[in-house]
Amino acid sequence: MLREKVTQYLGESNKLAIKTKYNKMKKFIVSSLLSYDGENLKAKLKKIGVAETDTLMVHANFEPDSGFKGNPNDIVNALVELVGTKGNLLMVSIPYRGRAYDYLLKNKPFRVNRTISMMGLITEMFRRKDGVLRSLHPTHPVLAYGKDSAWLVADHEKCLFPCGEGSPFDKFRQLNGKILFFDVGFGAITFFHYVEDIIKDNLPFDVYHEEPFSVTAYDENDHKHVIKTYVFNKNVVRNAGKLEEEMSKRHMIKKGRVGNSNLILVNAEDVVTCQTSMVESGNFPYDV
Repeated sequence: MLREKVTQYLGESNKLAIKTKYNKMKKFIVSSLLSYDGENLKAKLKKIGVAETDTLMVHANFEPDSGFKGNPNDIVNALVELVGTKGNLLMVSIPYRGRAYDYLLKNKPFRVNRTISMMGLITEMFRRKDGVLRSLHPTHPVLAYGKDSAWLVADHEKCLFPCGEGSPFDKFRQLNGKILFFDVGFGAITFFHYVEDIIKDNLPFDVYHEEPFSVTAYDENDHKHVIKTYVFNKNVVRNAGKLEEEMSKRHMIKKGRVGNSNLILVNAEDVVTCQTSMVESGNFPYDV
């Protein structure tokens, strides 16, 4: 009530002026006290547990007030320098916002070289980087750079379940991968789908829509493919927050800050262990 009266009293012009001053002050504080560069980022990632031989899957967001001195491409370069030669760097490059089911109803062809990633600027800059490979799958294509990149993305188009057996997510687990959340919440965890594919027979609902889609896709040589894929049940509400809470209780999550950026790091195998045991005990990480 008080806030409404103050807002009414101030008027639109005064509110805008106050907001502008606040943003300038915030920008000054961040740039003066919380700025960092690629070297600082690499040092912090090493400190929380990322090694140069790791296979790292990154979910990232470029925040203008993060304090990072550079652009999204500079962040990509820092991550590549850290794990991209002796290890592997992966990002998910989903070409839509919302649900896969709704996206595929639009019947848009997927072009591995041209369909942009809708997972943020950092993923799109990574997609465009020389040497980065992209798996040929219309709903959950994965970008990979590093010593195992060709193997990681190979034959994704043959996977009937986009995040299941034989997919880059399965291979990522085989390499004992780690998942980094860079200025994004734990809810961005696409690997969640891999685990639910493993345990789908133990869930009280259908993980996938009952009928697969047939999708037109074009590979790096512009050859046409018709890919058959199941999509995740659009009526199931996943709640990764429950998984995060349980993993935190089990001390499976490492956190850090660099500048004004938040970092979260988890082991893929810990995600599998925790998510599986939650379902087995009836503590489903879903809103059911």
